[in-house]
Amino acid sequence: MENNELNHRINEFKPDFCENKCYKRQSIIRRIISKFPVLYIVFNKDNHNLKNIITTIKGYKTIKKNNLLDVNYYLKNSADVRQSGIEPLLHYLYHGCKEGRNPSFQFDTKYYMQTYKDIQESNLNPLVHYSLFGIYEGRKTKEKVNSDIISNNNNFSRFLANSLISPIIDAPFYEEDKRCFAMMENVAKYLVNLARDMESTTLVSVIMPVYNRVEVVKFAIDSVLNQTYRNIELIIVDDGSDDGTFELIESVKDNRIVLLRNEKCRGVSKARNKALTAAGGKYIAYLDSDNVWDPLYIAAMVGAFCKLPDAEAVYGGQLLFEEKHKEPFAVRFGSFNKSLLTNRNYIDINAFCHVRDVYVRLGGFDEGLRRYVDWDLIMRVAETSKMYSVPVLLSYYYYNNAQNTITNDNRFIGDEDILLKKQKKRIQNNENRLISTPSKMDHKVSIIIPSYESLEDLQECISTILALRTYGSLELIVVDNASSQPVINYLIKLKKENKIKFIQNDVNYGFTYAVNQGIDAAETDNDILILNNDAIITPGAIETMQKTAYELPQCGIVVPQQVLPGGTKTINTHVPYAKSQRDCDVNLSLHHGNIINVPTFHSGELLELNFAPFFCAYIKRDVLNDSMGLDAELGRHYRSDHIFCSYIINMMGLKIYYVPKAVVYHKLQKSTDILCEQSNKNNNFDMISRKNQWNEELMAQLGYKTAIWDF
Repeated sequence: MENNELNHRINEFKPDFCENKCYKRQSIIRRIISKFPVLYIVFNKDNHNLKNIITTIKGYKTIKKNNLLDVNYYLKNSADVRQSGIEPLLHYLYHGCKEGRNPSFQFDTKYYMQTYKDIQESNLNPLVHYSLFGIYEGRKTKEKVNSDIISNNNNFSRFLANSLISPIIDAPFYEEDKRCFAMMENVAKYLVNLARDMESTTLVSVIMPVYNRVEVVKFAIDSVLNQTYRNIELIIVDDGSDDGTFELIESVKDNRIVLLRNEKCRGVSKARNKALTAAGGKYIAYLDSDNVWDPLYIAAMVGAFCKLPDAEAVYGGQLLFEEKHKEPFAVRFGSFNKSLLTNRNYIDINAFCHVRDVYVRLGGFDEGLRRYVDWDLIMRVAETSKMYSVPVLLSYYYYNNAQNTITNDNRFIGDEDILLKKQKKRIQNNENRLISTPSKMDHKVSIIIPSYESLEDLQECISTILALRTYGSLELIVVDNASSQPVINYLIKLKKENKIKFIQNDVNYGFTYAVNQGIDAAETDNDILILNNDAIITPGAIETMQKTAYELPQCGIVVPQQVLPGGTKTINTHVPYAKSQRDCDVNLSLHHGNIINVPTFHSGELLELNFAPFFCAYIKRDVLNDSMGLDAELGRHYRSDHIFCSYIINMMGLKIYYVPKAVVYHKLQKSTDILCEQSNKNNNFDMISRKNQWNEELMAQLGYKTAIWDF
């Protein structure tokens, strides 16, 4: 080796050598302590007091639980962290943050600190603050995080569609946004006119709990008393205030105020429930003592109930303000998306109204929770009642307008887990009820499962289907694309037990050809349900899709919720607002841009799509017969679902419907991952998963040809 080249190689290794030398000089005690996060936090000199230490420990655990620090990203962009001997999250909390490093692509440390001044005053690490508070307050973590969506709001229909998956629009607002907001003002005026004939006969009860809000409560009270709709009662429950709040309210002279008092603080849920017991109105509205309404709010909500006679609950949008700023920093409105509501709340109690019968039937707020009580109530109402989104902006929500908000109290962070467990239990109880109730479908269905490897997923998929009590209405056809022997043995066993029809291919023909093989093998009068081999069907899903297919006019395809497990990387690609750590439906998708014709007042039920991936798709037999079928020639493994959707819409004049009452879980797409891995080793797999084409031998065998444009 020449001297110049040798010197060059030595210079290449110098940085690593220096880093290793520095690493070895590091304090052994410090490195040991870094292996015990709580000790590291407790003994760190940057902590200001005991409260700060406790909060940071809770934040550390929450960040870990929700994967808010992307370790791969942090290490990739901070190579020296590997040499430091400090666990990446601890490094960010006490070093990386000061150095301006970001914990993930989605979180901009500098932006978060500069945007929210109260964080600097709290002396908390910005990611700790976000994990405990900011995430629930809807604070954004990156400048123009929704700009790719905002730019698509070129008309009100597009705005409604985007709001289903991204209900926050950040300021500064574009002209396209302002057009939509102006339209919402016109919707409000329309609803206000509808309410005029109801004012003399229809009482609205407004529930306002208050505790030590002497500085702000008068603004909230005035915003209620100044409503253009006059037939209201304002029921205020003072929850043991000792700062003069009660005396201030007593001084307000208006016979529409009903003032109740708790001698000591019992919590917001008990205060609200006390007010609900006293409420006499047909409609119930809620206003917290640190927020306000536009004078038209009540009239518009009453008008919405008039417009929607089957509505049991309605909600509108909000303008979001930081403390006492005069200009909003964002707008929050989401057309009703039931699946998103179970993932992350976007409906605020201050913009939510319901008929009194809902309270009689469901009861009030859960007094066992201290946080998330609004979300809990709204979810229970959404699960059991007819609820509509109303696109108006008449509620003003203020962050940090008062010092004693429950949001700023981190003692009850665990209530979120309790709430989600309650919801999961309600879902499980409903599924158990459906399982125990046999159902007979009006039309027989052939379920076509194209399969490749992923034995464990396939077993769970099939066992779930076989457990359904459908009285012989289902035919199960599995088409295997040259899986390994354990998969084949499992399927042969099921075939011998007469549980499935089994088609075994010696070559992997890809998704589309396998589906067509299954359709050819199906009973000729059966409807078709195309299903991935990593799908988990919930009880009642197939019946719901079939009912929708036959009841709705011009129905071509029906698809369910496609729920990905929490932690799946693509969740936010489809649903930007979702918490990616939780299960999330992605059939309503930004990535696909597939939501169309959203009703102005949406009930959270059926939606029309212009495309749906064939992870799970119900197709009536007559639709299939009248179509060109799935195009395996030009879409061997993918693309065929796009072609079929376009054909039935543009050539047959039919529609694709999304029905959220049908829920199907989608596991981690292992078959696709295996294909991608093997495409590096095998030309046939490369042709399937990357090029989506046929090789010459298979084309000759099947009589196919490659399109001249497909290169």
